[in-house]
Amino acid sequence: MVSTIGRLIPLLFLLVFSPALVAGDYYISYRLHSSDFILVDEHLYISKAMVPFERENRNICTFVTEAEDFKTFAREENQELLECLFEHGVIVKSREKILDLVSQRESLELILPPTPLQVEFNDGLVIIKKVTGH
Repeated sequence: MVSTIGRLIPLLFLLVFSPALVAGDYYISYRLHSSDFILVDEHLYISKAMVPFERENRNICTFVTEAEDFKTFAREENQELLECLFEHGVIVKSREKILDLVSQRESLELILPPTPLQVEFNDGLVIIKKVTGH
């Protein structure tokens, strides 16, 4: 018969000596607008999910970082994060006004619709998972 303390020691060992794992559920979206090839507006929106996602997910990218939370990571490494997310769905809207066969005005919009993500921080790694399913 193993005592209660004997059963708790392996659990305490795992809690103390295993790398920290911090996970969170987020929605992320992005919008970029340019006019005549000049950047007019750009926004990256990150929102913590109010209810944890209970759906399936799949890994889409992994990064090495020193950041300790997702919002800090996304602010510091936004270009790399956006490149990863753009591979999994982005909307491009382009409009052009042409007069006498000459382009008079050009407008471009790049949109990442609200995307549910599960983010795990584990010992210097950030694992980004896109939530899928119904």
